[in-house]
Amino acid sequence: MRLRRKAISAELVRESKDNPGYYRYNIVIQELDGSEKVVPSYGKDMQDAISRLVWTERSGSKLISIAIVFIISTPLLTFTMLSAVKDDPIWLLFGLGSSILLGFLLQSVDRYISKK
Repeated sequence: MRLRRKAISAELVRESKDNPGYYRYNIVIQELDGSEKVVPSYGKDMQDAISRLVWTERSGSKLISIAIVFIISTPLLTFTMLSAVKDDPIWLLFGLGSSILLGFLLQSVDRYISKK
């Protein structure tokens, strides 16, 4: 069985001050370790607020994945161009090695942050 974060409850707080027609909801999220946190979300109704919160959570992880790919590919492309300019294939090894090293480093940091 896969454990997931889940919304336990949601309550209407007030009407949005800046956007008429939208309401602020406080949604209680149960984390994987059993702790609970209150997350504010805005929407036209409760279902809209929860779907916006889910979309925000999912798009945040996609942006992190895109950033990781960009960070890993930058040294590889840089050293590839340097290899073409210098006409020396050893720069390709430096690019590949630094990309692999960055990948392991980012994976270690991600594991430490998410406590997997």
